[in-house]
Amino acid sequence: MKIILDTDGTMTDFNAYIKEKAIPYFQKHYGMTIQNPNALEVEDIFQMDDFFAQKYQLSKEEAKQYTKKALDRFWVSIRFVQFSLLEKFRPGTREYIQKAIQDGHEVEVHTSRAKSCENTRIGSICRAFTIGQYWINGIYLPTKKFHFYPNDSEKVKGILAANPDLVFDDKPEILSTLTEQGIKSICVEGCHNQEVQESKNLRKIKTFTKEELEEKLQILLGVKSLSAYERAAKSDVLFRRLTILKRPMLSFFQPIVLHPENILEDSKSGIIYAPNHRSTLDPLAITAVLVKNVHWAALLRFFEGKDSIFNNSKNPILCQITATAFRDLAYFPIERKRDNPNANNLSSIRDMISFLRIRQKVGIFPEGTTRRPPGKEFGTFDDAFLLLAKKTDSWVQPITTLWIREVPVRAKVIINFGKPFKVGTLKKEEAMEHYLQIQYQGLQENYDVKESLGKEKKLQKRL
Repeated sequence: MKIILDTDGTMTDFNAYIKEKAIPYFQKHYGMTIQNPNALEVEDIFQMDDFFAQKYQLSKEEAKQYTKKALDRFWVSIRFVQFSLLEKFRPGTREYIQKAIQDGHEVEVHTSRAKSCENTRIGSICRAFTIGQYWINGIYLPTKKFHFYPNDSEKVKGILAANPDLVFDDKPEILSTLTEQGIKSICVEGCHNQEVQESKNLRKIKTFTKEELEEKLQILLGVKSLSAYERAAKSDVLFRRLTILKRPMLSFFQPIVLHPENILEDSKSGIIYAPNHRSTLDPLAITAVLVKNVHWAALLRFFEGKDSIFNNSKNPILCQITATAFRDLAYFPIERKRDNPNANNLSSIRDMISFLRIRQKVGIFPEGTTRRPPGKEFGTFDDAFLLLAKKTDSWVQPITTLWIREVPVRAKVIINFGKPFKVGTLKKEEAMEHYLQIQYQGLQENYDVKESLGKEKKLQKRL
C-alpha cells in the first residue's frame, strides 16, 4: 500500500499552534481582531487583506503586500524553527507510520510548505527542516520520499500522479478533489474542516490511536482489501530482500527480452501476467526480468512440499525452499481436477480478486501445465484469467516464452512481452481470440530469433 502524508494540520496540530502563538502575536502587534475563528490560515482568521486595506486606505494588491510582510515578520524568526523543525507530531503518528514501514508499506510525504520550493537559502533550510522534523519525531524516511509543492493545486497534481492507495490530509479542498478521483483518504479533524462529511472514499479521525485507525481503515478500505494489503506488503518485504538475486538469476538465464516497451508500469488497475507455460522455471525467469513482486498461481503440490520449482526436483530441501517461498511471497495454491476430482479453488480465486482490486500484480499460466499435445505449440488455455481481468478491470499482459535448448548459446530463454489489453466489453470468446493472436505472433517472433541465433552460431563455427 502506498500511503501519502500531509504535514501541517495532519501530522502536526496546526490549529493549536496558531491559537497559542500566532493569534496572540497579531492581536498584540497589530491590534487585529478575529474575524473567522474556524479558518485554517492566520491571514484568513484575521482577514488581513481587509484589515490593512481599511486601516491604511490601500488597494487590494497593496494590502496583500502588507499581509505578506506581516506574515514574514512572524514566520521568519525563531518561530520558524520551533514550528517547522521542533514542533511535535500528534500522539500515535510515530507508532502508526513506523509499523506501516516495518510491515512493508510505502510511505511518502507531500507538503505544500510554500517556502520549501524557493530556490534560496531559506528554501533549502525549509526542506531540511521538514525532513528533520520527521526524523526528530521518530519517522525515518529517505529524502527521496519527500515531495515539496509551492501551493495546494500543484500538491494535488503530485498526489494524483503518485497514484496512492491512502492519503492523510486535513484541507477540505484537497480532500474533496482526491476523493472525487477515487483516492481513499483520511481527514484529520480540526476546526477548519468540520464541514467535511464522511463518504465512500473518506473517513475522519480525531486521533492516531490504533483503535480509531483500525476502525476507520476497515470501513474505508474494507476488511478483505485491508487483509490483502497486509499480505501483499509483508510479501514485498521478502521480495525486496530477494532482489539481491536479480544479477545471478539474469546471469544464469541470460534472457533475450523482446518488446520490453510493452511491460506495464504501476497502473491504477491490477495486472495479470499471462504467459504460456514451458518450464517450472518460467516464473523465476519472468520475475527476474520484471523485478516486480508478481503473485503467481501455482499448483498445490508446491505449497505442500511435494515438488520444487527447480525443474521439478524432488530434493526435500529444494521442495521445502519452494513451499516456504511460495507461501511467504503470497502465491496462490491451485489444485487441478485431474489431480483431485473434488478440487475447490474458490478461496484462491477470491484471494486473487482481492489482490487485483488493490492493484497488485498476479501471474497466471492459462495453460495450467508445461505438457502439450504432440505436435502442438500450445496446450489448452483456460479462460478463467480473462474472467478475473473483466471482474476486476485489470490489465492482461500477454507473455510468450521459448526456452533455447537446441542452440548452444548462453541465452537460455526468450521472453516476449505482448501488448497489454483490458477485456472491457469484449465477450469471453473475443478476448481469448485476441489473447491467442498475441501469443501466436509472439511465439513466431521467438522462433525467428532462435533461428537467427542458430545461423549465427553455425557461421561462427565456419569462421
